[in-house]
Amino acid sequence: MKRNPAGHALDALGLALAAAVLLLAALSLPWRAVPPDEPARVTSTARGKGLLVAGFAARTLRLGPAPLIAGFPRWSYDADGVLDPVTARALVLGEPGVRVALVSVELLVIPEALERAVQAALADLKLDALLLTATHTHAGPGGYWDSLPGEWFATGRYDQATFDRLVVDIGAVVRAATAALGPATLSTQVSHVDGLVQNRNGGRVGGRLLVARLTRPGGAPVAELLRFTAHPTFLGKANARISGDWPGKLLAAGVRGPRIFFQGAIGDQSVMVPPGAVKLGESELAAYARLLDDTINVLSTGPADASPRLSVAVARVNLPRLSPGALPHLLWPAARTLLGGSMPTTAQVTAVRLGSLLLVGTPSEPTEAEAIQWRLMAGPGAITLSLASGYIGYVETREAFETGAGEARRSYYGAELGGKLAQAIAAAAQAADGLTPPAAPAPPAAAARP
Repeated sequence: MKRNPAGHALDALGLALAAAVLLLAALSLPWRAVPPDEPARVTSTARGKGLLVAGFAARTLRLGPAPLIAGFPRWSYDADGVLDPVTARALVLGEPGVRVALVSVELLVIPEALERAVQAALADLKLDALLLTATHTHAGPGGYWDSLPGEWFATGRYDQATFDRLVVDIGAVVRAATAALGPATLSTQVSHVDGLVQNRNGGRVGGRLLVARLTRPGGAPVAELLRFTAHPTFLGKANARISGDWPGKLLAAGVRGPRIFFQGAIGDQSVMVPPGAVKLGESELAAYARLLDDTINVLSTGPADASPRLSVAVARVNLPRLSPGALPHLLWPAARTLLGGSMPTTAQVTAVRLGSLLLVGTPSEPTEAEAIQWRLMAGPGAITLSLASGYIGYVETREAFETGAGEARRSYYGAELGGKLAQAIAAAAQAADGLTPPAAPAPPAAAARP
């Protein structure tokens, strides 16, 4: 008997469904090893004692003949020119016994491979720590993240020449800052700015502003270290011209010497322009940078200290298995197979004690609620810095995961990630303050994958 076309179509559909089920089952097998659930370990510490030296340098990033733009998922990542030059900036600090480089680059993220390559290029400087961060501009140059998810959703196709140029430019700016080292004093102030930040999920609003001013003994400025928190997304997805967005405008506006900028707990914090703040002929982006600049310029910092406490500690922790919040739980095992090879399995936390401040850098985008818990664990003076020395995505509170609220849907590693990073933060903070001896580095081993 001859079957009708509908019967053949049903057979084909059945075979396709069966093949899909078999493929999902195969991908869901435990192909990748689970990272062991071990405590965070401190891998290095250094502590200074004596007079402070500081050096600053800035360098415009070189773009190739056909640059890409990063920041939003796009059909095409080809840039349409440059709106504003983007830079790498370095502040090197030292005292007898310790030297650390704080680096901020006008990029979307800092992949772990980039951080490793820069460290290797600077090995001869014998830095005790390199805190390499991104300003998180959503209009920065792309093409430097050798990761399938990163290429698809954030920075566009990987280009080795672009990556290599970044390594050279970042390395050069650290070397220039090291060459500029000289006696310096430090004065700091932590304030709160209302009306410029909003929580995009209706939760806790940040607004903490850190201003740290480094000057030569005679009063000449070395650099102004700034930390504030808001997503640099003014230009939006429709923009195809490379720019530093609002942090880039802020970096160019200093009246107390050159500036270096770091993002805080940025996970759920967005920009907000107060009603009536935009002047005639001014864009919202320019108005935002101007308002923040005005606040910084009138902020009075404390007394200058020529020998503030300076110490650093680095800790590492194994990450939980991939649990992408955007996918149903049923698909998590398959996602671990497909994406595990391109996602980090460990994370680095760097704690830098600088006078009364404790700068804590993580390779993540924590929400403000999660960062509050971290600051309590880190101790007095803790200031969280995002997007430092790698990238592992968003971090939400366990309570948000239980209800599917906030940034849970954007997380890669699920509800366990915040606790894992908290362990590393506590270990690094305590070691930086000399409260615990550093543990020996773990022996080399084959990398486990989630």
